[in-house]
Order: sequence, then structure tokens, then C-alpha cells
Amino acid sequence: MPPQKEVSIAQMFPDIEIIVGTYEEYLLGYQIVEEEVKDENKLLLKQTFADKSHAGAIKCISVQGPWVASGGSDDRIFVYDMRQRKLSQVLLSHSGTINALSFAPDMSHLLSGSSDGQMKATRVGSWAVAGDWKKAHAGSPITHISCHPSSKLCLSLGGDRILNTWNLVKGRVVYRTNLKSKTTLGAAPDCLSWSTDGEHFTLTGLQVLEIWDIKTANVARRAKTPSRPICVAWLGETECLSGLENGSIAWVSLADHKEAEPKILPAHAARVKAVACLNDTLVSVSSAGEIKVWRCELEKRELTFIASTSIGCRPTSLGLVDLSLIEGGAARPKQSPAVPVATSRPSEVEPELQIDAPKGFVTIEFDDDAKPPATTPKKAAKKSQKAAKKQKKAEMDFDENSSDGESDPISDSESDDNSDSDSDSAPKRKRKQPASHTPVKRKVKKQTR
Repeated sequence: MPPQKEVSIAQMFPDIEIIVGTYEEYLLGYQIVEEEVKDENKLLLKQTFADKSHAGAIKCISVQGPWVASGGSDDRIFVYDMRQRKLSQVLLSHSGTINALSFAPDMSHLLSGSSDGQMKATRVGSWAVAGDWKKAHAGSPITHISCHPSSKLCLSLGGDRILNTWNLVKGRVVYRTNLKSKTTLGAAPDCLSWSTDGEHFTLTGLQVLEIWDIKTANVARRAKTPSRPICVAWLGETECLSGLENGSIAWVSLADHKEAEPKILPAHAARVKAVACLNDTLVSVSSAGEIKVWRCELEKRELTFIASTSIGCRPTSLGLVDLSLIEGGAARPKQSPAVPVATSRPSEVEPELQIDAPKGFVTIEFDDDAKPPATTPKKAAKKSQKAAKKQKKAEMDFDENSSDGESDPISDSESDDNSDSDSDSAPKRKRKQPASHTPVKRKVKKQTR
């Protein structure tokens, strides 16, 4: 009988990499590794990279295939290629905080929405803007975007509390739902997310989670929660998990009665900031910076703890990269010592990054009318000629004024003495001094006979 191949504990779980965005401008990566601790093999979360490219807090993350996109309060979107594990592109098409990012499942476009009210569709690869809707929600900030699994539809939610259904093939809104009349969702509906089959989507309110059916355009499941839902992740076509403000996770199933209460599972001591699912693996992160990995048991509706770690930062968003779908060894780097991330003053930490750090960008905008006119040699020559002409004209005017003006007075005695000699000739006149000199007036006494 051939010997059986020994299977490690880590191989029992999917090969994933956890991507975390933080308020401290860090984009962090973690992987599950197996290490021997006190003669026992345990699963631990090890940091794989720490990148600080953003100049502001990271607000959202979207992951699809090898692509990871992060949007921040610095109005920029950074796109990373996990096959090469480096920065691929920086998108500067928005002029406000990036609130929502969503890759199309077919990896054809990246949808983005910001506080300036614009919604854009950017082609993946060329990174050119394919669609631009400047007032997608009547100028209100866009808060959520979720792309349908078919990549032909998407939902967007804005500050105007209008839920837009977009036809991405034609690039226009096909249906609008006014949520202002939905008193159960409150003043700020949240947690917009499609199910894996695209038949349902979620919306949350103050202490309620609603699952809507796209066929009937009505609520198919309403679950009241003991605390406010903060985030949502779909485990399958009918199973939905929501992180609550009190640190628990609510398990909501479409198989239950419409108004049935969800199953509440303890998870963190602080509120659950973000959750993400991949196959039967759930990853949750609390506002205190604690990451936990769980294995979901669908039949029992229970969570089995796998591993945890503390990132030392305040998280904002979470994403999972399926490394088994990425070809090449670059996607599975060798484990290295964790990069230190400061808990109190992260701005003073300069970690040794494994992802190429981008250079700074400065954009200068100005109006055409405000541009200073370029001085060409021809214009300079014309200006000098005009100045010379003006100077020459001034001299001519000066000569004319000096000839027509008052001359120095001559005494009568001199005129009598010289009347015979100078009678046929005009009296000699002295030229006035230039204008820069003050003329001297001489007094001449008249002699009387």
C-alpha cells in the first residue's frame, strides 16, 4: 500500500490574501501560514506587505481576480496587479473623496463614485474612462456602488436616497427607487450588496437588514438586529452575514420566514467594521484593528475560529484575493518578517515596502485667459521701435515748442544800437533746455529814455 501524502492544516483552507485599508493611509496584506509553536502546528496571519501610497485615509477597496483597487480621501484611485505585486495605475479622474469602488465580475471595467457626485466607468487594462456621469444622483455624493454578477447591471446609492439601477450596456439609468418613503431604512441606507446569483441585494437601516428581490422589486426578507448593521457579505445564494455595531455577526437566511429573527454569533469585542467571504471562509475585522478568519458551517450556521492578528491601525475596508486563480509564483511571496505599523503615530513610521511606492503627482490647472502672453522677439522689436518713435516725436515737439515759445527779452538800448545792423536779419533765439532741467528765468530791466 503506497504511503499517504501528509496534508498540512493550511492546505485545508483556500489560498487567500487579505487586503485591508486603514485610516492611517496604509494598505496592508496578510496571508494564512502554518508555523510550529511549542511543538504544535498552528495557523497564523502573517503580514505580506504594507503600502502607503495614499495621501489620505483609504475609504474603499475592490478586488477582482488579480486586480486590487483602493480609493481614498486624496481623490485618487490606486490599482495594483497582484500577479506582479506592484502598482499598476493611478487614476486621477475624480475631484472628490472616493466613496465607492466596484470591479465588474468579467474584469472589463472599474466603477467608481465620489463625493463630487460623479460616477465613472474605467476600462481595465488601458485605464481609459469609458463612461462618465457627472450628475449620477443629481449632484449628490455617491456612497455605494455594487456591480451585478452578469456585469451588465449595477446599483448605485447616493446622498439623495435614490437607488439607481444602471444598464451598463447602454450606459444609462433604467429604474429609480425612492428610498425616502422607506421609513425602516432611516435617513442613511447602507450596505448595498448583490447576492452571488444576482437575484437579490441587501439594504440596511438603523436596526434592520432587508433583502430585496429583483423580480418583484419588493422586500423578500426583513431581519431585525439587536444593533446597527455596519457591513454585509454574501456566503452564497441564500445566506447572508452582517457585522453589527456591538461586535456580533448576524446570520440571515432566505430560507427562513420573512420576519424571522437572525442568528446572532459573537465575534469581536468592538464593532465589526468590515466582512468578506470567499467560498466557505469568512474574514472579519473590528474597529480596534483585530482581524479574524472563520470557517462557515452552512448546515449548523456556525463559525469556527481559524486565526487572528492585530494590525495596529484603524481599518476602513476589506477585500480578499483568491491566489489559486492567479498564475505565477509572484502571487505567493515567501513569508518575510512583518512590517512594523505604528499604532499611535503611524506617520512617523517608514516601513520597508514590498510594493513599489508611486511618485507624487501635482496637477496645476489654470484658465486660458489667465495665461501670461508669451513675449516673442518680434513683439519685443516692435515695442522698442514704438518707444524710439515716441522719444523722437517728443524731441520734435520740444523743438517746435522752443521755436514758437517766448524768447529771452532784449533791452531797448540793445535794439536801438543794433537796429541798423540787425534790421535785415531775425533776432537770434536761444534753445530751451531739455525738459529734465528746470528752465532758468532771467530778469532784464527796461531802460527808459
